[in-house]
Order: sequence, then structure tokens, then C-alpha cells
Amino acid sequence: MSYITPEILKKFSDKFPEDETLLQNYCDAAEQIIEEYLGYSPELKEYETSERGIGSLYFALEAKPVVEVTAITADSENVDLSRVKIVKGTNYIAFDDDSLFARGVKYAVRYSAGFETIPAPIVTAGLQIASLLWESAGGNVSVTSTSFIDSASRTFQSFKPERFLEPNIGKYKLVKVDY
Repeated sequence: MSYITPEILKKFSDKFPEDETLLQNYCDAAEQIIEEYLGYSPELKEYETSERGIGSLYFALEAKPVVEVTAITADSENVDLSRVKIVKGTNYIAFDDDSLFARGVKYAVRYSAGFETIPAPIVTAGLQIASLLWESAGGNVSVTSTSFIDSASRTFQSFKPERFLEPNIGKYKLVKVDY
């Protein structure tokens, strides 16, 4: 399921081209850029993460926000889900009683994470990026110029979709901690 579509992109950019063959590519590319930046897909999906415990209070999962944990095993033994809490708005789970995820124990967690409705800042950043990709096809997106009577100047600006990421959706980015 795409959250950036050619129809939305046309409304956003206020352009309605006769040939729409590349619009889906721009939308897909923008979503991929956002996913790579965030470190996960913002769309609600099912995941399974399997890692060894490191003796910490928290266990990091690979996407956020964690919506529901459906199963956990510790060295193939089921863990009672009523003992586990989701750290709100993050990609972490913890035990209610502050027990540690034991060092060396292999934990496998099945869960759902992501947004049922993609937040507006993520969609807007995606539309801005898709629009830039669309405009760059003409080759003039990074050129600005000013004309004077006796001379002219031309300035080349960098075309980087990243300028829409950090300021707009940085708070949604997955923070990875290496232990």
C-alpha cells in the first residue's frame, strides 16, 4: 500500500500531465528515500526480530512505533506477554517488573509496528521529494538565475532530497544503539 500516489502528487504539485507513466516511479522512489532515512517503513506491518539479550532493561525492535507484541520466546520458551510492556512511541519493549533481557539468551519477538495513518509530515516530505524528482527530469530544478542590463548571473544549487528529511521528519527516525 502506497501512501504517496500519483493522484496525490498531481494535486500537491498542481500539475496534470498527459503522460503519467513516470509518476508512480517518483512516488515509489520518494517512499524508498524516506524508508532509508527513517530506518524502517512507516506503514503498519508485521515483523519478527530475533536477537541475543545483552543484560539490559530494554529490547530494541527494528521498527516503530510498536503497536502490538503478539509473541515472545526466550531460547525457544514462550514468554508471558502480560509481563511485557511497549515503551510508548519507540521501538523498545521492556519487562513490567524491570527484569533484564538476559545476556546471551536468544529472544524472538513477533510484533506489529508502524502507523495505521501515516503522519502528515512524512507524507508531505514524500510529496516534496517526489515533486523534486519529477521536476529534475526537465533538468532545470537546480538552476536559478538573475539578469541585469549588462550582465547575467547563474547559480547552481544542489538537488538533495535530504533537505526535506531532518527538519520535517527527524523525530520519526529510528535511533539505533550499538552495545
